[in-house]
Amino acid sequence: MLERKYSFGSSGPEGTPCLILITRIDSPLELNMKKLVATFFLTILIAGAVFAQSPPTLRIVTETPGLPSELFYGDIKVKPLRLRPGTNTPITILDFDFFVQQQYIDFLRRFPEAEGLQFYMTTLNPSTLCLPSDNDCFKHLRGIVSANFFRSPEFQRKGSYVMYLYMVSLGQRPVSPAELTDSTKIDRPRYAEFMADLQTISVPDDNAQLTETKKAALAEAWLQRPEIQAKYPSSLSNADFVQTLLNTGHVTVSNQSQLVNDLNTGAKTRGQVLRAIVESPEVNDKYYTQAFVTMEYFGYLRRDPEDCHSAPDPNQCGYIFHLNRFKLVSNPAEMENIIVRGFMESPEYLNRF
Repeated sequence: MLERKYSFGSSGPEGTPCLILITRIDSPLELNMKKLVATFFLTILIAGAVFAQSPPTLRIVTETPGLPSELFYGDIKVKPLRLRPGTNTPITILDFDFFVQQQYIDFLRRFPEAEGLQFYMTTLNPSTLCLPSDNDCFKHLRGIVSANFFRSPEFQRKGSYVMYLYMVSLGQRPVSPAELTDSTKIDRPRYAEFMADLQTISVPDDNAQLTETKKAALAEAWLQRPEIQAKYPSSLSNADFVQTLLNTGHVTVSNQSQLVNDLNTGAKTRGQVLRAIVESPEVNDKYYTQAFVTMEYFGYLRRDPEDCHSAPDPNQCGYIFHLNRFKLVSNPAEMENIIVRGFMESPEYLNRF
């Protein structure tokens, strides 16, 4: 994460802090910079009256280079005013194009390609599936579209891969009140580390060959991390290495003996074996729903799930609560759509924009 700080001088009207900010917006949705700077200036004037003695700094926080940054005045997030080019029409998260672009950014860590954007724009056109006055139908359609970003082959190749690296090699979050006292359960991955690792294998045009190269490199580099080496030292035999991964991931794979033999003969590296387990159908079957719920927090709210250890009723605590909802239905995909709508329509999500 890159953070740039700007201190304010006292050259504004009557000594109030002021800032002239000139920046480049690399986004398919152009911002009207005059209005944006005016918004900053108004915010600064108001804040200057409160913090006249020691005004805070403006922080431009770039989580991922090449993607939109977050702006903060002190600890207060500044929401940019987005306008349609050449107009005074504001752009909101309810607009089709901005909504679709945000799904690409939040789940795939890239801007949309022209064909993908047009596909989803056509899909979201309410006249194709909804009556113009049926607002709930429109919200339902948006939920389905957004849920499909998690289900997409691209996210499964990248996002699920990173998620399962953590779950298989380090452990998983507690999924029930009983597991809250299990010392082997850990609140990993965390939002910041997951997004950082996802970015290492994300490419602008979803180039399959480049993605494959980056995934292979991440698996090898993963085993060099201190916390991984502490758990899987090179002194482990090949059989013990594979078994420790399976024990940590609480999975059984049908090709365990073959994986050990591949290590013994040099046909595979330990990084390749790690990846083979992480991408196995057994791991996906076991952790798909946990990955889905975790990604609701990461994608929509940009934060970790709630820590349920001190919750008065753990069954009603965020992460565990949402996982329990899948036990009440026979159609998991429909529950995914319902949960997506809950996150998308929450004040916490809407207040991001």
